[in-house]
Amino acid sequence: MNNKKILFFTILAILGAATLLFTQPDKKPKTIHRPETQHTISQTSSLGNYDIQMKNDRLKQNLVETDYYLLALSWSPGFCQRQKRNNNGKVLPHFKYQCDGTKSFGWVIHGLWPQSAKAHAIDEHPRYCQGDLPMVAENTIKHYLPESPAATLLQGEWEKHGACAFHDARAYFEKQKTLFNALNLPNFATPKSDLFKWVKAQNPPLRDIYLGGGKDELYICYNKQWQPMDCPNG
Repeated sequence: MNNKKILFFTILAILGAATLLFTQPDKKPKTIHRPETQHTISQTSSLGNYDIQMKNDRLKQNLVETDYYLLALSWSPGFCQRQKRNNNGKVLPHFKYQCDGTKSFGWVIHGLWPQSAKAHAIDEHPRYCQGDLPMVAENTIKHYLPESPAATLLQGEWEKHGACAFHDARAYFEKQKTLFNALNLPNFATPKSDLFKWVKAQNPPLRDIYLGGGKDELYICYNKQWQPMDCPNG
């Protein structure tokens, strides 16, 4: 084969390769559509980001067994006044539903806390027993806001306390609501000693029970059969 033929066939081969290269269809990467998890849905919730990070809790996780329960109730007007006083008259975003003045709350549920009879300090009680949990569905949170008027409160109480005695958030919220609704509570502020007398007089099952309390708070304790019992250490 002479040089002219070799050159001719070489040019044909180059042209053929170029044609093949430029006529190949574009191969775009496929878009993978992943279903949204409850966590990603809740992050864009109308309630804002009410997730609670276990790593931010200084008391950390506690796997102590539950011996009894403490129902913690809060006098909302006193709580809101204290919040405003501590924040130059402002209401923090996650307390607006409760404290912006557009709604009227009296006694509300702070939380239902599984407790240890052997504990001598707050960090010795059951806490974060199921670890860091995903955000509770927004419609569940909204359902229980009238009794516990803050999304962060409900989410936080479920993760920190409720998960130590209940398998799911709704069961926990429903139990504390049932206990709360069974109580007769005053619709006015009163000193702690008078509060205890009033509550015992208006709630016969609590008449001989030792109650507890803190600043703007009332504590009622229950055994594992959900019968009222004396609160240890007041």
